[in-house]
Amino acid sequence: MDQDLILEKITMVVFSITMVLAFFLLTVKSRKHNIISNRLMGFFLFSLLVHISTFYYSQYFVLPLFLEQIRDQLVLLFPPTLYLYLISSLYLEFKLRKKHLAHLIPFIVIFLLFVPRFFAVPESERIIFYQSFHFQIEARIFAAISIISIVLYLLLMIRELQKYKKALDWNYSQKRRKNYKWLKQITVLLTLLFMFSILRTLTVFTGQNQSIAVVRLVHTVLLLAFITWLILKYLYSPERYNPMDTKHLLDSDSRLLFTSNDDGENLINEQNSIELDISRLKKYLIEEKPFLSPSLTMNELANQLDMQPQELSQLINRHLGKHFFEFINEYRIKMALSILENPERKSSHISEILFEVGFNSKSSFNTAFKKVTGMTPTDYRKIHLQGCGKQYTSETF
Repeated sequence: MDQDLILEKITMVVFSITMVLAFFLLTVKSRKHNIISNRLMGFFLFSLLVHISTFYYSQYFVLPLFLEQIRDQLVLLFPPTLYLYLISSLYLEFKLRKKHLAHLIPFIVIFLLFVPRFFAVPESERIIFYQSFHFQIEARIFAAISIISIVLYLLLMIRELQKYKKALDWNYSQKRRKNYKWLKQITVLLTLLFMFSILRTLTVFTGQNQSIAVVRLVHTVLLLAFITWLILKYLYSPERYNPMDTKHLLDSDSRLLFTSNDDGENLINEQNSIELDISRLKKYLIEEKPFLSPSLTMNELANQLDMQPQELSQLINRHLGKHFFEFINEYRIKMALSILENPERKSSHISEILFEVGFNSKSSFNTAFKKVTGMTPTDYRKIHLQGCGKQYTSETF
């Protein structure tokens, strides 16, 4: 089958399923903090539909060239829309504001660039311009800005994910791991998709028709795979977002800021107060075992201790030198060790134990367990019951 025909068929499939998902996201009723995310993804998919729609209408009629050019320029809206989608999925307080209109600057710049020799001239001159489009300086600037925009926004997305992961580690236990995993997956897939988009753009300027056709075909197949994956994700979990309060970013970024105090007596009193708080915190964890809740957060534990979240965050991060996720997991692992060392519990399955001590996945339990003991839970139980295992006590943590 001819490559152009294959490309046309695949594009039509992409168009059809993207139309369904875009309509769903733009109209579905959802929780307040999911609405903006859904609308932004819906807008991206709708813009994508318009961009690839030429495979439909070109068989029946020809649009004026100025509309074709605007349709092509929609690619400049893809990176900023997906970046805003990511931000809205990460942070609870996100709202679209006037300042976000700044993300339209690349689109506006390119539009103005084409005005003198394209938009402001008669259709006959536009046709001549289009006949040698890829040799025009405007087209090359358009391609350069598109590539720069893609790279810049991908870097911004990666940076935001890193900040989010950092804040998760310092302020949360397990609750928002799935949200991070989903957003990391979508960023990785978008990176792959955009890299092929860059390759396709560069290939077009080489003039090698065979290479152009191959790259376009591969890029379209990847797009089909991405849209299919996206649909499945939304079908399995339409309410997937659990955004974070942005104040936790401040907490995590400021955890190493020490207050200076030249008064020795005050320093001693402050240190004594800190030691009492640490002792109270550890005692509460041992006696009440709040860590048994897989969804335990910094705010919840602070409320239970009648402390301010920022105060508890500083206590754990600054004075114990650990982030919240690591600190809570240590108590879960300590409890798991006592179960694994108990001969009466040797028939208990590992998956039963991990849920019992507050984990909600086998992978996170195994990772945390191995970090403390250097071995898997199964190996630890086997070695310990044989009488040659290392003993882990409260002093170990």
